[in-house]
Amino acid sequence: MPKRTFDMLVGTAAVRVLQANPKRLSYSIVNNGSAAICTGADAGLTVDSGEPLIPGAMVSDDTDKEDVWAISASPDIDIRVTEILEA
Repeated sequence: MPKRTFDMLVGTAAVRVLQANPKRLSYSIVNNGSAAICTGADAGLTVDSGEPLIPGAMVSDDTDKEDVWAISASPDIDIRVTEILEA
């Protein structure tokens, strides 16, 4: 199973963390930053509409194959993303 892990910064504008992929088996996002982020399904994501992820926390999903977006009320929040795909 191919696996890719990368880091990125999340800020005050919604950013696409993962692009939709029908071969995705699972993904996880770890908030390595000092402020909460929120995750959601589209570019209309806001800090009020997303699922919060506090600093040090992780979220994972083994059913979602759609886009994954993130946003924060603070700039430059470091996250780590892992995506596992079908072979």
